[in-house]
Amino acid sequence: MSAWIMLGAGCFFVVMGVFTLSGRGTAAAYARSPWAGWGWIAMGGGFVLDGGPKLLGFSSGAAAALSAVAMGLIVLGAVLQVWRGAFAGARSAGNGN
Repeated sequence: MSAWIMLGAGCFFVVMGVFTLSGRGTAAAYARSPWAGWGWIAMGGGFVLDGGPKLLGFSSGAAAALSAVAMGLIVLGAVLQVWRGAFAGARSAGNGN
């Protein structure tokens, strides 16, 4: 069950990243730069990479190696979010509206 939750959360984060990069959705309104979108995508990719091997029946050694890579992606995505992302503040309006 936890693998399905990780896969679902990862897909959601990837979609949020694509919306942020394209300038649509609520996440794009709070992102200061496109790096925030890449942060969402990295976090989502990490969750998918962690849950996917469990669902596909990989060996425990291969799943552990992929989980280590997934953890690195999740940390990278979190750093990008804090540094330039949704938690850094809203964009200022270009025309004053």
